[in-house]
Amino acid sequence: MTDHEFLVEVLTIFAKADSHDYLYWVPGPDGLKLWANVNDVFFWGCADLEEITPDRLPVLQQAAADLLAAKEYGWIAELYAARIRGERPQGAAYPKELALQELFNACGPERLLGLGNPKPIPAAEPAP
Repeated sequence: MTDHEFLVEVLTIFAKADSHDYLYWVPGPDGLKLWANVNDVFFWGCADLEEITPDRLPVLQQAAADLLAAKEYGWIAELYAARIRGERPQGAAYPKELALQELFNACGPERLLGLGNPKPIPAAEPAP
């Protein structure tokens, strides 16, 4: 895959999710560096990014496919980062929808409450 094809694929995924503000980029000598913005998702009060690279693209693509199947596409940055990290989001950033909770629950073990995770996961709600 060329750099151009990689960039177009990432931009397309974030555009379909209407999550433009969750994609960060910085030009560098070797081309664009891309990140998923996951501020306050994994730790309370924390600025945070997860790098998107060509070797991680299959994780992003699978997250997009799973979210599309769940009809909850807007969680692309969060699900991608959770899968890369093998970690669930903090309770305050956890979705309420049952289908989304199932996707995030599969990303890692349940988190203990504490400084970076002050709230429990919300009660699940079935899809309307």
